[in-house]
Amino acid sequence: MLPLADAIIKENVFFLKIMADHSKFIGHLLDPSERKLVEQAREFSHDFDQLVFQAIDLDSMRPQSETEPILDQFLDQNRVSVVALRDFKKTARELIEACRIKSNIHPLLADHTFREAERFLSIIDMFEASLKSQNK
Repeated sequence: MLPLADAIIKENVFFLKIMADHSKFIGHLLDPSERKLVEQAREFSHDFDQLVFQAIDLDSMRPQSETEPILDQFLDQNRVSVVALRDFKKTARELIEACRIKSNIHPLLADHTFREAERFLSIIDMFEASLKSQNK
């Protein structure tokens, strides 16, 4: 098994890239007339691109970046962003299912992207619990 710090960084890089990709294709599959939602998707795309860059930087600074305070802050920052994106995806999914927005997004795809954000949050929870139990 990978050491905890290595697993935290690598798993977060993986999921942050997925969240950035989701934001990009959601923005492209929405009808351009859904300006507010398209803009929100673009903002999420930019935010997650920045989080990916930060995670890659953190990875390159190891072993100095492998301290509990740094990793804890990293997970907290990612959690805040993922919760916001998850809520956006949930709203979009509900609007798509109710045929209240114009998009080329299938309801199953909307549900899939929502569930992946939920999964990422559960992984963050697991890592935070492991960090706390490791340092007791």
